[in-house]
Amino acid sequence: MDVKKASEAIGFFELAGHLAKVRDSKEAVRKAGADMPLPEGDVQKRIQRAASWLLGFDKDKYMFLVPEIALMEEMGKQSSKEIETILTIPCGMEMEEKERIRSNLPRGTEVHILEEPYFPEAFYPGNGMIVISGYLGGGRAMVLPETYRMAEHYGSFLGRTVFLPYTELDTALRYNGWMELNSQRMIQKWRSEV
Repeated sequence: MDVKKASEAIGFFELAGHLAKVRDSKEAVRKAGADMPLPEGDVQKRIQRAASWLLGFDKDKYMFLVPEIALMEEMGKQSSKEIETILTIPCGMEMEEKERIRSNLPRGTEVHILEEPYFPEAFYPGNGMIVISGYLGGGRAMVLPETYRMAEHYGSFLGRTVFLPYTELDTALRYNGWMELNSQRMIQKWRSEV
């Protein structure tokens, strides 16, 4: 399994849930652990807490730069009001990958797909926020190159932009193919202790 490709289709939180199930397999750990840090602890509890934290901002629209399917689904379950989640996909993504994302969208919650370079309609600092995900390595936000590029593209948004790590490392370890997100692009980082 190409974990980076899988994360582009289902997001890091959903992928972390799948990887947690095979954490005892040395082969799975060897393959997946070479490309990205493996999640620690109770992944489902982390998803619930992250969704609750995002909903605490009381926005109507949440624009995700990574298709965090599990997180969107949990937000739909927890929210007492109707929220809109916007999934932004890179302009260079192949049609087959786009279709895989569309087939994985959570049921029972309103999700709109937006192809880069477009901006969502009626998306303002007062009603919306941007959510970027990856992992924290020694306090540094690490993302894949496509996410980095999209964060730069949508960096002119004047509202809240948050970074949501699927896992946190104490050391500043950089996995091959990952990039450090410019800290000026984020207003706030979620920490698992929150």
